[in-house]
Amino acid sequence: MSDAEILTLVDRLERCLLGKTEFHHRDHLAVAVTYLYAADFSAALERMRATLLRFSSHHGVSNLYHETLTRFWMSEAEKRLDRRLCLRESVAQIQAALGDKELPYMYYRRETIRSEQARKEFVGPDISS
Repeated sequence: MSDAEILTLVDRLERCLLGKTEFHHRDHLAVAVTYLYAADFSAALERMRATLLRFSSHHGVSNLYHETLTRFWMSEAEKRLDRRLCLRESVAQIQAALGDKELPYMYYRRETIRSEQARKEFVGPDISS
């Protein structure tokens, strides 16, 4: 993806111009990197939360947002983010490093991730590495 394509994706997501099946894991990571480039972790997380809640509300899917997974992926992206790179290079690097959607299960039991509590509020990892 070029920088322009990444910024267009962010804009389309924020304005709810994407269909609910058009926004995938790699896209989440691209948006996360963009938000982390623009702000500190706390502000980037809040922006991601607000964007995803607006997107899910727009599509009438109340159970789409997951606080624990959102914070997990944002944190993993922040740990690996190299702000010396241009946006597209950082996005490509993060997508390559975090492309496996099963990664949270190295830190969380499936039952924990599936729980209503983890969906609504952050729950810390429950598997020791």
